[in-house]
Amino acid sequence: MKTRLFTVALVLCSLIALQAADKVAYLNMEKVFENYYKTIQENYQFELQKMNYEERHSVMRTEYQNSLKEAQRAESDMKNELLSQEARDDSRRKLGVLMERLQVKRDELMKFRQEGMQGLQSTRATVEEGLIKDLTDQVKLYAGEKSFTHVYEVSGRSLNRVPMLMVYPVDQEITDDIVTYINRGHESELQEAKNKVDALKKKASENAEDPAAAQ
Repeated sequence: MKTRLFTVALVLCSLIALQAADKVAYLNMEKVFENYYKTIQENYQFELQKMNYEERHSVMRTEYQNSLKEAQRAESDMKNELLSQEARDDSRRKLGVLMERLQVKRDELMKFRQEGMQGLQSTRATVEEGLIKDLTDQVKLYAGEKSFTHVYEVSGRSLNRVPMLMVYPVDQEITDDIVTYINRGHESELQEAKNKVDALKKKASENAEDPAAAQ
């Protein structure tokens, strides 16, 4: 009986010793990702691509709308009994040509919209995948330097948006340290990227308030 109790006690002591040997940390990867200087640089490039797409889409949509109005005027003239038969026949022929062009412009607009959005989403996904791998490698490197045996991610959520890790020792969170670590030596690049993004957002906001400014 004593031998059995000794064995159980030994196992418990071993488990406690193993737990004591673990060095655990907690990390908000979402915050790390958003504050990484490379992420902000890529955000700026993405916003430029998005603005270019939106400007081109706006031009194509305006051209389509103008063609539609022209076709509507031709249709109206074709039905206008105050005009001569010759004028109405000319309007009918003109309408036929305009409708063909209108269909082409419509197809081009729809294709550009679909392919443009898919292209932006694909580019975004590829860039994010690369950034996440980069950050994961750096977190592992940091953990090795600090002798962490486990680093738990705390920003993840379930399908119904409930935090995956609802309670954890906040004093063991290393998020701010990681943000400093990944941006070390790149502080000027980080600030420059932030300034560019802010300027781009300000420009977009001004254009939204005054559409004429975007012309």
